[in-house]
Amino acid sequence: MFSNNDMISSRQIKRLLIFDLFGISSLLLPAQLAGTGGGMGIWCILAGTGLALFYLWMLQICLGRAAQDYLEYLSQGFGTFLAKLFYVCYGLICITAGAYTAKLLSELMCESLLDSREFPVALLIVLLLALYGGIAGLEARARVYEILFWVLVIPLLIMLALCVRQVQAIQWFPIAGHMDEEAATGFWSGAWRCFMTFLPLTFLLFLVPNVKDTKKTGYAAVCALTVSGLALCIIYLILLGIFGSRALMQEQYPIITLMGMVKIPGEFIKRLDALMVGVWFFTLYAMIGSSLYYGVSILRRAFAKSAADKNAAQKNEPYKKSCYFAAAAAVYGIAYGFYLLPETEHLAGRLFAYIGVPFLMLVPMLSLFLCRGKAHNKGSRVRTNETDHDERKGVDEC
Repeated sequence: MFSNNDMISSRQIKRLLIFDLFGISSLLLPAQLAGTGGGMGIWCILAGTGLALFYLWMLQICLGRAAQDYLEYLSQGFGTFLAKLFYVCYGLICITAGAYTAKLLSELMCESLLDSREFPVALLIVLLLALYGGIAGLEARARVYEILFWVLVIPLLIMLALCVRQVQAIQWFPIAGHMDEEAATGFWSGAWRCFMTFLPLTFLLFLVPNVKDTKKTGYAAVCALTVSGLALCIIYLILLGIFGSRALMQEQYPIITLMGMVKIPGEFIKRLDALMVGVWFFTLYAMIGSSLYYGVSILRRAFAKSAADKNAAQKNEPYKKSCYFAAAAAVYGIAYGFYLLPETEHLAGRLFAYIGVPFLMLVPMLSLFLCRGKAHNKGSRVRTNETDHDERKGVDEC
């Protein structure tokens, strides 16, 4: 039997983050980066990954200082009111990000498997599954994706290997694009877009109560970011070498189109794109589940008067389920609004790029100067764990 104490391992953290980082980036970025000019997109990916590594370095310092709770850590430098206000902003960003991903996944399902008129039903099914996963808890979701990891990765690697023979390397050149002011603007815009897709790394800040060793958590996050950045580079080069920059810009989901072009020897599978869309179904679903889970957890923590109230609320199952239902309903309403009013989605995207991303960067950065954390908390936490272990050992011996 598996334990159910909401504690997850570093390996599970790594695989959850890979799912969260890979889905949207591989689906949307190649077409967007093709507009920067030829092979310059690869430098945008490398620059965006470098920005994400710097951001992860800041998060790792915050994790080391926030030995027990990130809200308490922020309260030391910003005060309780501002810290809770920041938590509300974090929660709203998570809910909105979950809504955008749910809309994206539902559209992908309708275009690949269903009819566009069935979007409301597809969105409802997606959110019901995400609701079930959120109520099941973090540890249950981590175990599921730990099992699914290689089941999804191996077929994807095989498909990409079959695509390599169609790549025309001449399409990569000029590898640095056209060096002018417009190209420089496109480069920084592409790097910023790439960095934005790696912002699920922020979830690490709220994993403090769910991990035993923050050092291993940081190492797992670095591995997940490196793997995701490398995979994105390979996919971009394959797509650019097959489609070319102009054709790649015209594709909405070029990686899905590519999967439909691959021919397996024997041709025993006719709709390979419908089969391989399952990879992006699970990665996008993982992002929806993470956004819903952290959105609810963050908002509940923000409105709890103390950590004791938070623990009491966690044990209150009816209250917990009602929070998830309310959050899922909000996600459904926002996602359906994005579908009906595309201009609203574009406005939300601009607000996130110009306000949300600076917020996510500035709060941890300022906390490095204003919040020193409590160094003794980590040691006391370790001693508490050792004491609990000794007590359990004594009980078992009795």
